[in-house]
Amino acid sequence: MSPDGDFRLDGLKVLVVDDDGDTLQFLAFLFETYGAEVAAVSSAGDAFQAVLEWRPDILVSDVRMPDEDGCMLIRRIRALPVEQGGQIPAIALTANVRESDRAQALEAGFQEHLSKPVDQDELLQAMLAITASRI
Repeated sequence: MSPDGDFRLDGLKVLVVDDDGDTLQFLAFLFETYGAEVAAVSSAGDAFQAVLEWRPDILVSDVRMPDEDGCMLIRRIRALPVEQGGQIPAIALTANVRESDRAQALEAGFQEHLSKPVDQDELLQAMLAITASRI
């Protein structure tokens, strides 16, 4: 998949949350390259506020973060009414690749669980799959 191919994220509002600055910048750049509008934040608290105020179309979140991890974040989001973003499609990113970690992320409310370092094509395919009706 390449930016000059036919895959585009035009009009898609992507919220990225990761406490690692390099990963956050990479993901924001990647999604912007494909035409998405991106909000990049470094904490679960900021991500929750962005869901309420910005109403993104998809959340891409690190799982391991200080204070509040990605699973805690998605549980808070899933408790929201639909009109406030409670059903936003969400992808978990983590260095933890055990099946139990995947099961925990999916049980918490993520639709997809991908390992770090992020495979760009795998991530974009996952985004396409869970946001097909929005792109």
